[in-house]
Amino acid sequence: MVETDDAVDDLFGKLDQLAENCDAGTRVLLIGSNNDIVQYRSLISGGVSDYLLRPLSTTALIDAVERIFVDPSAPTMGKTIAVFGAEGGVGASTVAQNLAWAIGNRLDEDVILVDLDLCFGTDAFAYNLEVSQGIEDMLATPERVDEQLYDRFVLRHNDRISILGSRASLANVSDIDTGALEQVLNFIRQQTAFVVLDLPHMWSAWVQQSLVDADEAVIVGTLDLAALRDTKSVVETVDGRRGGDSKSRVVLNHAGASKKTEVPVKEFEEAVGSKPIAVVPHDPQAFGEALNNGQMIGEKNAKHKAIEAFVELAKLVTGRTRLEPRKRKKVKTGLKLFNKAKA
Repeated sequence: MVETDDAVDDLFGKLDQLAENCDAGTRVLLIGSNNDIVQYRSLISGGVSDYLLRPLSTTALIDAVERIFVDPSAPTMGKTIAVFGAEGGVGASTVAQNLAWAIGNRLDEDVILVDLDLCFGTDAFAYNLEVSQGIEDMLATPERVDEQLYDRFVLRHNDRISILGSRASLANVSDIDTGALEQVLNFIRQQTAFVVLDLPHMWSAWVQQSLVDADEAVIVGTLDLAALRDTKSVVETVDGRRGGDSKSRVVLNHAGASKKTEVPVKEFEEAVGSKPIAVVPHDPQAFGEALNNGQMIGEKNAKHKAIEAFVELAKLVTGRTRLEPRKRKKVKTGLKLFNKAKA
C-alpha cells in the first residue's frame, strides 16, 4: 500500500524502483489525490492493482483490498442479509419472508431464506412447506455439510426461492455455536446469490455476531415509543460494532396501526438517527389470510401497497436496481509491472 503526492512522471520512476524490490505477483494499492482518468488508466495498465482517491473511508479501503485478492477460481460467495426484530412481535419474520420473495420474484435473483429461530420458526410454514430435516441438523454436524446433504435439506418454493427451515421444536437448543453457524453459512453462500437470515428475538452472542458479520443488517421496528427505544438501542449497538461505513438499515412495520398514538416517521428517524428504508403498512387481514394460505403478500394480492415497500427494500439491500439479474464481474488479478521476478 503506497500513498503518494508525486507527479505522474516521478511516480512511474519510483514504481519501477519498487517493482525491482518486490516478489513476482505483488499487489500494489496506490492512494493519492490526483483525480485524473488518464493517469488512472496508465497506472492500471502499468500493473498497479488499484488507485484510490483521498479522503478514503474504511469501507472503500477494505473493498479495494478484497477486490485485489479475489481468486477467480474460488467459488462466488453470496451476500448475507440479516433481519432482526427490535422487539418481539414487530413482524421481523414477515419482513424476512417477503423480502426473500421480492428478491426472487421481482428482482429475479437466486435467494435462500434461512430460519434461525430453531424453537419457533415459521418460514417454511409461511411458504406452505413441510420441514423433515431442518437447519438445526446442519448446524449439529457442520463438517458433514456438502452439496448432497444441502440438496436433501433445502426446500424449493420455485426456481429462484429456496428455504432452509426449522422444525420449530422446543426440544431444539436455541443457542447456536458461532463457529458451526459460520461454517454452514459459508457453504450456503456458495450455493446462491443472496442469503436472508431470519434471526430470533434474542440477544445472544451468535445473534449479535450474525448482525455484525452480515453484509446487510436490517432492524425491524414499529411506530410506538417502546419500539423506538429498543430500535435505537439495537441500531447504536450494532452500528458501533459494524463500523461507521456499514450502517444497519431500519424497516418500520405495521405503519398506520394506531394513527392517533404512533410516533410520526420523521420523529422516529430523528430519535433513532437512521432514516427508515422501508415503511410497511398495517393490514392484519391481508397478511393473515396470506399466512393461512401459505402465501406471501404479493401472491395473495399482486397490487397490495406493501409490495412496493418490500421491493424497494430488496433493491436497497441487494444493490440491484434492475428487474433482471446482473452477471458478476470478474476481477483481474494479473499484473505487468509487479509480475517481474525479484532481481
